[in-house]
Parts: sequence; structure tokens; C-alpha cells
Amino acid sequence: MRLLHIHLPSRAPALYPPYGLASRLQEQLRRRQLDFKDAARPPPPGVTAPPPPPTLLSFTPLPVYTLGRRQTAPLTDAEVARLQAPLHNHMRSNHPSASPRSTSSSGGGGGGGGGDSASLPVAIVNSPRGGLTTYHGPGQVVLWPVLDLRSRYHRQFTVRCYSRLLEDTTIATLKSRFGLQAFTTDDPGVWVQQSLAASGGQPAKIAALGVHLRRHVSALGTAINVDMPGDKVRDEQLNPWARIVACGLEGKTVASVAGESSATVTGGFVAREGEEEQGVAAAWAEELASRISVEGVETMAHDDVVGLLDALVQEGGAGDERTAETAAQELAYVEVIRRFGQ
Repeated sequence: MRLLHIHLPSRAPALYPPYGLASRLQEQLRRRQLDFKDAARPPPPGVTAPPPPPTLLSFTPLPVYTLGRRQTAPLTDAEVARLQAPLHNHMRSNHPSASPRSTSSSGGGGGGGGGDSASLPVAIVNSPRGGLTTYHGPGQVVLWPVLDLRSRYHRQFTVRCYSRLLEDTTIATLKSRFGLQAFTTDDPGVWVQQSLAASGGQPAKIAALGVHLRRHVSALGTAINVDMPGDKVRDEQLNPWARIVACGLEGKTVASVAGESSATVTGGFVAREGEEEQGVAAAWAEELASRISVEGVETMAHDDVVGLLDALVQEGGAGDERTAETAAQELAYVEVIRRFGQ
């Protein structure tokens, strides 16, 4: 058995999958795992249907703030307006990532040359993970493994060991791909030690962690900051972290791979531009496959990814609670990525 890797394509400065579309795909994948568990109790005589493979869903979404289960107080109208103010996203160019990804509020298309920028809409969604408010969006790669922790077809995990698996996979990927020395602390997530000049020598979070389990089948996972503004960028139009206390951790800051990696000095990181998030996802998938003891990674073909998403868009959400704007975003995204393979 191999790990199935489904990557949702994106292209700076403006083409990203809506978070809700990725979330519905994740739920469909988890439903397949749960249905297999139901069908396997007890197994029909003489029938050995192959199980759905453990799957990794990776993507970089349109900007979204997710509210965890500890976010019990409703947001005020002013808080909603602040979070949903448009964010300006900019194609990476040859500057340190401590600089904002955007220096212009002009609109942009889906993938022009250096200097192209876009004003992106921001969503707010509730999440089944623990914790408070966090952000996902451009400059980040979200990694959601969907697997049965009790499956006999790969290594098994307790809940605690599964959380550690996500941390260890992230730490190993950052080390092998970028030479970064990441670690865990008493706070959730994966951290790096910033320089004295950058943050007073304090640890900064480079990857967030959130897990949800249903009958031992996983959802959510981790999100790695690949190239995002640092805390010195205080303009809320440019830096999404400036609008919140990330995960409710007062006095803590965030870091990104580009800000911490020597690749920003050599130019290697910048040269890969928007493909870096996909590269990180592929490296993370290989590391995960090794750690759950399966026979490598199978990456889903582009046309098959488009087919999955197209079916989800046509079906709509549960009760189709999508707004007309969200439905239009999903349809537009699928139509554009469909042309990638032509």
C-alpha cells in the first residue's frame, strides 16, 4: 500500500482553492475510510475489498481565519470587519521574506511576472480543532493526512503518538529540505529559535498543528509557514498575523521557512517562487509515508484532482449552505485549474 497524495494547485498572486472546497474533499476522503470500517465489521465471507489508501491532502487556500472550539465568545461586528478586510498578496521577488509579500494594493491576475499583486477576499470559518483563532493562506502549505489510526494496513498510532507523528514529520522535512533546526515546546506546533535581532532570541512558531478524529480516522493536520511576513510588518493589509493573537498564544510570534532559511541568501528559495509550497508538500508526503510504514507515495494525476473537485462543486456542500459568492469562487477555481492540464 502507498500513501495517496492529492495536491490542489495554486498560482500566485490570486489563484488559490477556497478553504471550504478543500474541507469538503477532506470529509469525502474521511467518509470513505469510515465506510470501509463499517463494511469490515464483520468482513463478508470470502470478500477482501481493498481498503482506501491513507491519503494526504495538501493545498494553499484563499485567506481564511479558522476559529477553534475554544473560541466560544462570538465575534463582534468590528472584529468580523477587521478580519475580513481584504489582504494584499504579491508575487515573490528577490527580497528577504521579512518584507511584506505585497507592497501594492492593485488587483492582479492569476500568475503574471514579478510585481503582480492581488487583493484577496478573506473568509472566517469554524473548525473542529481545539484552540482559538489561526490563519491559513498564501505563503503557507496546509497538510491534512486522512488515515485510520487503527488500520492493520500500515503502522498504528495512539492519539498522542499521532500528534507526535505530525510534529516529527514536519521537523524532519524542515531539516532535510532547508537545513532548519525545528523543535517542539510546551505550546502546540513546531517552533524555530529566531535570532536575537529578529525576536529577542525567543522561539517562533513555524508550523501550526490541529487534529480532529472520528472513530480514529484523522482530519486536519499541520500548516507550515513557507514565505509569510514577519512580525515587523505591522500593516494589517499585508500581514494577516497582525490582525490576531495566533492560536491565542500571547507574546509569541510566527516565523517562516523563507525568513529562517539560508536559501533566501543564495537565491535558491526565490528561484522556485510559487512552486515551493508544492515542493514542501511533496517532501512532507515522502517523510510521512516512511513514518507510517507504507511503500512510498502515489501522487494523484492533475486531471483526476480536477475531476474530484468538479464533482464536489456540482454537488455543493451539506445542505448547500454556500453563499453565492463562495460557490462562484469554487467554480472559477476549478475552471482555471482545468486549463492547467490542457
